[in-house]
Amino acid sequence: MNSHRPDALDEALSKLPKSVPTERDLWPRIQAQIEAERPGKDARRGFTPRWYQLAAGVLLVLASSVTTFVIMRDAQERAPAVATTELPRPEIAAMPASFAGYRLGEDYTKARAQLDLEFEQRLALLPPEAREKVERNLADIRAAAREIADTLAEHPTDPLLHELLMSTYQSELQLLAHVTQMAPATTKRVQL
Repeated sequence: MNSHRPDALDEALSKLPKSVPTERDLWPRIQAQIEAERPGKDARRGFTPRWYQLAAGVLLVLASSVTTFVIMRDAQERAPAVATTELPRPEIAAMPASFAGYRLGEDYTKARAQLDLEFEQRLALLPPEAREKVERNLADIRAAAREIADTLAEHPTDPLLHELLMSTYQSELQLLAHVTQMAPATTKRVQL
């Protein structure tokens, strides 16, 4: 593809002159215009907008550093005083599983008695195997609540024991409510 024959374009280019002289010299006017737009020697030695920006940045960094130092120093001076001040803890009374001996309110006592009554009625309607299982689960929950309440009496400020006791109470109430909400296991006679 690459032949040694001269191309028509190459021939035309070789016929053109190597330099073209201008009719007039434009460079002195261009140089004068550049010099006129350039700031003078006195202006170059002073502050330019770039120097103002740089100075503003340095001042901003210094101001924020000083502010941070002052705030942190004040916080460190006050920190030991706050750390040594102990706030009084509220006392939380533990309720035993039987709820006896504590006034929980008349409405609560009535609701609990009604729930127990409905539970006993529904429990009697359950098949013997299911009744035994429910009674065994309820006894386990109540025994666990008594044990947690006894331990809580020895360690009244333990938040984990408070949470565990409340969870046990909720489990007991859920079991009672679940049994009372079950449909009665009655048999209906259908006549044909």
